[in-house]
Amino acid sequence: MPNEQVKLIDFRQEKASNLLFPEPVKLSSYKAKWPNIHFEYHQLPGLDTGEHRHTMHVLPITLCSIAVERWIDGRFQKEFHNEGDIAIIPAGTLHQNQCQQQAQFMFVALEPTLLKQVGQELVNPDCIELIPHFATVQDPLIQGILLSLKEELESGGIGGSLYVDQLKTTLALHLLRKYCTCTPRIATYSDGLPKYKLQQALEYIDAHLEQDIQLADLAELLSISRYYFVRLFKHSMGITPYQYVLQQRIERSKVLLKHRQRAISDIALECGFANQSHFTKHFRQFTGKTPKAYQQR
Repeated sequence: MPNEQVKLIDFRQEKASNLLFPEPVKLSSYKAKWPNIHFEYHQLPGLDTGEHRHTMHVLPITLCSIAVERWIDGRFQKEFHNEGDIAIIPAGTLHQNQCQQQAQFMFVALEPTLLKQVGQELVNPDCIELIPHFATVQDPLIQGILLSLKEELESGGIGGSLYVDQLKTTLALHLLRKYCTCTPRIATYSDGLPKYKLQQALEYIDAHLEQDIQLADLAELLSISRYYFVRLFKHSMGITPYQYVLQQRIERSKVLLKHRQRAISDIALECGFANQSHFTKHFRQFTGKTPKAYQQR
């Protein structure tokens, strides 16, 4: 590996990837301000990142077939990527990769604190350590989560904070289970949430439908971790918190649409959708009709 100054890359900083890649990012979550997670999509004619370290855990996924040379903590490997191959670059790990071909890839970067937050009830936080992997891993769950994050950005944030929270919590748990030096103790529950706690969560959601509901707020309300809240809520209700919130927003909008003097754009905001376009897309998915057609029936 060439002897040159090691760059420190912090994706919390705007345009941090310009220090690594020869062309600007095609799609980035920087302006979306997702807490503890960052996503980027790139198309490049080739690259040589130079030696660098990340402040976050980074998971790049190749979206084409290419040959890459990669160094991880001084170890070298020639990689012949197939679509979907994933590397795992833990925070602080010395890293460099070179490619002479046109490259198409995406990556997600996670704050190390996210893994500790998700794993607080599962493992000793002091022993949470990701194992580095060259890009020889095929993991459909990680690939699916990154594609979902990409679609979320391309849609203009149609899913909202709760959707991204669920995706990043699932990703963090998966990393803890499969790629961590400690094996988490996953508790199983046969009864879901206690009835009084479930009622607390449902009442909170109903009272805050017009707001940007956060997974962390729901978990804190019930004094459990985000991971266990998602798991137990789905066991109790048969759907995830995000799916339930979306369902309730659509049901409320149906009631408001019956009052034809109300503007659809106002109804969208009152029911917690980012804008009328987002509202229309979800409403059509649930009912098979546009809000306007439903209102005029």
